[in-house]
Amino acid sequence: MKDLALDWNRSRVQSRLVPSSWVPNLLLGVTLTLVVFGLLSVYSASSVLAEQRGIPGSSIALNQLGRALVGLVALFIATFIDYRLYQRISWVILGLVVVLLLLLISPWTNEIAPERNGSRRWLMLGPITFQPSELAKIAVVMWTAAFAVRKQEMLQSFRDGMFPFLLVIGPVLFLIVSEPHLSATLITAALAILVLFAAGFPLRHFAVVAGAAIPLLGSALWLNSYQRARIITFWNVLFGNQDGNVVSGASYQVEQAEIAIGAGGIWGVGYGESVQKHFYLPEAQNDFIYPIIAEEWGFLGGIIVIGLFLLWTLLGFRIARSAPDLFGRLLAMGLTGIVAFGAFAHIGITMGVLPTTGVSLPFISAGGTGLVIVLGSTGILLNVGRVR
Repeated sequence: MKDLALDWNRSRVQSRLVPSSWVPNLLLGVTLTLVVFGLLSVYSASSVLAEQRGIPGSSIALNQLGRALVGLVALFIATFIDYRLYQRISWVILGLVVVLLLLLISPWTNEIAPERNGSRRWLMLGPITFQPSELAKIAVVMWTAAFAVRKQEMLQSFRDGMFPFLLVIGPVLFLIVSEPHLSATLITAALAILVLFAAGFPLRHFAVVAGAAIPLLGSALWLNSYQRARIITFWNVLFGNQDGNVVSGASYQVEQAEIAIGAGGIWGVGYGESVQKHFYLPEAQNDFIYPIIAEEWGFLGGIIVIGLFLLWTLLGFRIARSAPDLFGRLLAMGLTGIVAFGAFAHIGITMGVLPTTGVSLPFISAGGTGLVIVLGSTGILLNVGRVR
C-alpha cells in the first residue's frame, strides 16, 4: 500500500510538471496562425513596392511563401531531433557562426558580403543569402544553456562562472556590432542574460557586467553620428521636442508609423487599403510592418496580434518550466526569448516607446533568415515539450 501511495503521489507531481499534449499543439497552432497572417500582411504591405519595381504585386509575398515553406520544413525536422543533442554540439554550432561572422566583416570578402545601407549583414553564398547575426541568436542560446549546466557548482563565483562566459560571448557580440547591427547585438546579449538568469546566476554578477558595459556602449553609440541621431530622436519623440533638422529627418519613420497606427482607429481602414504603405513609411513590409497591420486592421487587430505573441510566449515558458532537465529548461527559455524579445521590441519601436532600430516582427515581417530561425526554434521548443 505504501508503494502504491508513493507511485500515486509521484504521478500527481509529474502530471503537474509535464505539459499536456495541448500545450505544444496549441503552440504549433499559434505559430501557423502568425505565419499565415504574416503572408497576408507582407502581400498587402509590399504590393505597391513590387509594382514600383516593375514586378508583379505578389512577387515579394510569393518569395516570402517560399521562405515560409523552408522554415516549416526546418520546424518539422527540428521537432524530431532530440534537443539534448544541441548540448553536446553547442561549441561546434557557435564556432561555425563565429566563422560566418568573421567572413561578414573581413576586408577581402566584399563579393560574398557586400555593403548595403552602410552595413555588411548578409552573406551571399551562391543562391543562398542569409544573415549570420540571426543564426548567432540561436547559437548563443544553445551554447549559454550548455555552459550554465556545466557551471552549476560555480554560479556564485564571478571568476569561475561569469568571467569565462564573457570571454566567449564578448567577442561574438563584438563581431555582430561590427557589421554594424546594434539591434541584433542587444537582443543576442539579452537572450544570453535571460538564460543565465534562469540558470541561477546571482544578480550581483549582472550588475558588475552592466556597470562596465553600459558606459562603453553609450560612448560607442554617441560617437556614431547615425546612432546618436536615433537616440536624440527617441528622446524628442518621448518628450515632444522636435528641435533640430537632423533629428527631424531621423524621426521620419517613427512619425509615419504613428500616423499609420492612429489612422487605423478601432476597426481599421480595411485589408489592403493602407495609405502609409504608398512610400510614406519606409520598410513597410519588414521593420515597420506592425503599423501597417494596425492601420488596416485597427486597434482590435493590433491587440489580437499582441495577444497571439503573449500566448506564444506563455506557452514557451510553460514548456520551459516542465522540461525534463536543466538544459531543456534553459534552452526553452532562450528560444522563447528569441520570439518574445523580437516581437515586443518591434512593436515598441514602431509605436515610438523604444529607440528606432531595425527589428523585424517574428513570423510576420518579410525576410528569410529570421523566419527560418524562428520556425526552427519553434520546432526545437516543440521537441522539448514532447520529450519525456
